[in-house]
Amino acid sequence: MDYGSRSLSQFLRRLPRRRPRQCVWFPETGRRSPATRPSPRVHSVSMPSRPMPRPGLGGVMTSQPLYEFDEKVRARLIRLELENRYTARVTGPCRGAFGEIYRIGKGPLRGQRELVAKCPRISRFGSREKAAAGLEEVLHEAEKTYRLLASPWVNRFIDIHLIYGWPFLISRCCDGTLGDLIANPLVWSEVDQLASLIQIVRALRLAALRGISAHQDLKPQNVFFDDIHRKYPAAVGVSGLHFQMRVGDFGNADAFQELGRNSGSRPYMAPEQFQSDTLNPSVGRAFDIFALGVIGHECFCDGYHPIGTVTSDVWPWTDAVPRKWDRARVWRKWAENPKKDLSMLGEHCPEPLFSALSKALSADPERRPSLEELEDCLWKTLHDVHDKAASGIRSQIENQESHFTDDDWPFFKDRLSELRTFYARRG
Repeated sequence: MDYGSRSLSQFLRRLPRRRPRQCVWFPETGRRSPATRPSPRVHSVSMPSRPMPRPGLGGVMTSQPLYEFDEKVRARLIRLELENRYTARVTGPCRGAFGEIYRIGKGPLRGQRELVAKCPRISRFGSREKAAAGLEEVLHEAEKTYRLLASPWVNRFIDIHLIYGWPFLISRCCDGTLGDLIANPLVWSEVDQLASLIQIVRALRLAALRGISAHQDLKPQNVFFDDIHRKYPAAVGVSGLHFQMRVGDFGNADAFQELGRNSGSRPYMAPEQFQSDTLNPSVGRAFDIFALGVIGHECFCDGYHPIGTVTSDVWPWTDAVPRKWDRARVWRKWAENPKKDLSMLGEHCPEPLFSALSKALSADPERRPSLEELEDCLWKTLHDVHDKAASGIRSQIENQESHFTDDDWPFFKDRLSELRTFYARRG
């Protein structure tokens, strides 16, 4: 090519220069990669120029903690970090009283399931003074849940991830909660209701064997399920489990002994939980029995709480709900009433089970049945309702439990050890 009197180098210098490619730092790989959709709002944040990857728990450690970022930027940073780690789309957050939830979609690998990332609610624990309390909550829940690896009826964690020094507990995403089933009574039968309660009781019995005397926050929203008929269409019409229950959210377990906190969710709290005094450790076993009585009433009475209203209409409390349902004394007065009106339960529940649930709702913890007695009553009622289905469900439950052992899970054990070390350093 003829460049005239100019040299090739002079010609190239006169060409228009291309803008440099914008890059995003990916902490998991330790490399920079071209940004497909650069976001000036994210790049305008005063982020560390080169955050160092953290082995084990993952994430990045910087001088600026996560809670110091702007709320919108913080949520985008969390989603970006989770997307990089699991190569899947992330949505959220969904906020509760104590935690935030991010949902992680299915990844590119075959068989990769949807996941959930849970962390302490940053608006509640996000300060230098309160961050230690948030870390303690996560460590407490992770340790309690780790004790229950041997149960198929517990929603376990599969990983722990740190993002800018903030802990995230990773678990499998289930199809829904027991609250969803209670709100849609046409999707499950009486057999399904009895089988679901049996699974919950078995989870609590294992927890007692592992030294956890009380879940202390047992409610339908903390019991998750997988729809077996959806996953395995060939199982439709076969006598067996329709919904596999998984009890989760052990963050409040034994808090009355270890964290100095007696309370739970008010509609499901036993009378003794409303006390502020230190409770005898032996009383804790009766907390969950009382909550099971309330949950049983909701299952058989289409969501109605024994107090006389649909629980989901008044709890969790919002500005659209009458103020009285937000007052602890309303729930305490009902819980302490020795003569509760259970006529609605009597209309929908067979007599042997009705007596057991009535005792479970007793104001006196000594009168409540044990978990073993309650399970025996549930099995008897299930055999009376549908003997063939009861036999199939019993066989399926025993088969599932036979596949779980008491062996440690080295991977999660290491993650838990690293989280303890991180908490000790922060403390």
